[in-house]
Amino acid sequence: MARTVYRFNYTRDFAFAKNNIESILVQNGFEIKNVKNEIVWKKGKGLMTAMQYVKVEYAERDCTVSGWVQVGLGSIGGKEMDLTGFTGAVPKKMLKNVIEYIGRSI
Repeated sequence: MARTVYRFNYTRDFAFAKNNIESILVQNGFEIKNVKNEIVWKKGKGLMTAMQYVKVEYAERDCTVSGWVQVGLGSIGGKEMDLTGFTGAVPKKMLKNVIEYIGRSI
């Protein structure tokens, strides 16, 4: 799997961090989905731009946020692409901005 992984520490309690992260994702158009038996946040259907994915995993006092894009239509698509490189540069940059905002907000 080609994913870009960020790790963030949070200074408040777990509930605050979780609510804050989920609020940011919803405000940015992400919906929670079960994709290949994995719970992720997904934005887009792949019609005009690459689908954006975020997976959040929590631990005590920190969380791991993975981000990737996938080009294709719905569940029929290409491979996962991490957030580096030129292909899909616009949706990658948009997703990086959301993830970096999450890091600053918790």
